[in-house]
Amino acid sequence: MERETVPKSKESAGSRAALNITGVAGEYFVAAELSRRGWIATVTLKNTPMIDVMATKQDAKRTVLIQVKTRSIGNRKGWVFGKGIEQKVKRQNSYVILVDLKAVNENPDYFIIPKNVFADWIAEGHQKWLNTSGRDGQPHIDNPIRCLSQRDCKYFEKYRNRWEILDTGQ
Repeated sequence: MERETVPKSKESAGSRAALNITGVAGEYFVAAELSRRGWIATVTLKNTPMIDVMATKQDAKRTVLIQVKTRSIGNRKGWVFGKGIEQKVKRQNSYVILVDLKAVNENPDYFIIPKNVFADWIAEGHQKWLNTSGRDGQPHIDNPIRCLSQRDCKYFEKYRNRWEILDTGQ
């Protein structure tokens, strides 16, 4: 898992707003795609821990809880998360959906991943990174940043646009 240095300076209000808009856009893209596929989907309030979208089948026989992480248009480096992304859940109906926004006239790609599969992969990758040497042979220092690079995305290729995973509970 590739790690990137994140600047320690404070973000400007404009860049923070842009990040929020990107995140909200991803949540609405996921809710719209679920609705298109026959789910009843709603975007949650911003203070709902680890749940950005809740969706249920019209017959109410299956409900899923989704954490959405969105990569903005033009960001080819990857996704950046806080260490909370490693938190596992007891329920089997929880998912992380990575949204890869593209040009305005292109549909996004979605990676529909069981939450605990994703949490384990991120935690293992972070531990591997900690166990390797950084610049000049210095040990990496633990921090709350977790990254999924464009290169690492190949591990999750089997989840790309696989909406049926939500139907079957894989």
